[in-house]
Amino acid sequence: MLEHAVYAIDLGCKSDQDCAQQLLNRLQRAINQRNWSLFSECFTRDVLMVNILGQRLTGAAELRSYLQQLMELHQDRVWVYQLLHLQQLDLDTFLINAEQRWQHKERQHKVGLCSTPLYVVKRQGSQWQICAGNML
Repeated sequence: MLEHAVYAIDLGCKSDQDCAQQLLNRLQRAINQRNWSLFSECFTRDVLMVNILGQRLTGAAELRSYLQQLMELHQDRVWVYQLLHLQQLDLDTFLINAEQRWQHKERQHKVGLCSTPLYVVKRQGSQWQICAGNML
């Protein structure tokens, strides 16, 4: 691909799919560990997300606040992400479609809530960050 000739992929990434999976893994770890600093690193400063109620969440701080409240209501649960589809839009922009499933913290059983967020992702140096999408 042209992108491989122009951009050096991060040393930890062997392919765009690996980079997408690393972003989802980082997001999953941040949410499940309630690590809000790491969570903010997964998003651009001016991120725009729309939740299940149609609420527009603008900026990493507003998004973090919303998710902190959601996690306080569901402290016994963790999120598990699985990459479903990756589509490159231009040299630095990708669409990531993922499955997001809630599980009990001990991962003994699935809670039953599942969604498939669609994220617009930008390559930011050696990391990828979410700049827009939908969420619970």
